[in-house]
Amino acid sequence: MLTRKSLARTAQVLCIGAAATLAQTALAPAASAAVLPVACSQTALVNAINTANSTPGSDTLNLAPGCRYSLTNALPAITSTVVVNGNGATIARAASASAFRIITVNGGNLTLRALTLTNGDATGSTIANGAGGGIVVTGNGTLNASAVVILDNRANFGGGVSNFSGSTTTINASVVSGNHANNNGGGLVSDGNLTVTASNISRNKADIAGGGIANIGQLTVRASNIRNNEADTGGGIANGVPGVSGGTSTISISNISNNTAHGTNPGGIYNNGGTVNLTLSTVINNTPNNCATSPTPVPRCFN
Repeated sequence: MLTRKSLARTAQVLCIGAAATLAQTALAPAASAAVLPVACSQTALVNAINTANSTPGSDTLNLAPGCRYSLTNALPAITSTVVVNGNGATIARAASASAFRIITVNGGNLTLRALTLTNGDATGSTIANGAGGGIVVTGNGTLNASAVVILDNRANFGGGVSNFSGSTTTINASVVSGNHANNNGGGLVSDGNLTVTASNISRNKADIAGGGIANIGQLTVRASNIRNNEADTGGGIANGVPGVSGGTSTISISNISNNTAHGTNPGGIYNNGGTVNLTLSTVINNTPNNCATSPTPVPRCFN
């Protein structure tokens, strides 16, 4: 939760007779790939992100192995291409700090590997309407998270991650657990493009819809477990939310089980005017039912 910086080239208009100098200038790299070791401190992490944002191409931040980066203030937004190699480190909002989310991706391209993000709280943030307690992806940004644990974060929308329209998020071989949304998407919320592969989405809670995931964009879930989540409706997945029609959710080789909704609302999958495609997937043991009371039927979902 490492790539190289691309070469930036410039050429100057030279006088006639300086062809050799022009060729050398055109081929010379103006900047090389930056790999930045990040010492175990908030200051070092902030400085590394600022450096990466200010330089062209892709920068790699190597976090101190096993370090806990305890934050008392929000990190700078990611506005360029940045790769973070976590090396098993944790980035956490300090328990005594005021409320803020852990990471903001605003038009940037962020790759995270082998990292834990915890205790973010975006509920008081004026950025993106308090969305994404762990991470918010906005401004047509991109997030790729691999072997990442997104744990015990809170937001108005998307307790773990909020992915806005025009943005793309990919969660791979990761855990999204113990997150809470005051509205929709306890674990994840998206009205952009969201892909979840080989991941566990568990123990998340939304006060309205989509305890595990709330989607009104394009959602793809593959080989993943969505279980033990809770919401007023759509304990596992909400494709659409009350008052807003869903997008398209394509779910394959996955397990949606032991999720809970309130009253007579569907505990497995809630679908409001969208499309849900289930392939080689199980929707079982959800309370009070799997999909039966969904306002829009969910094909291949049985009770």
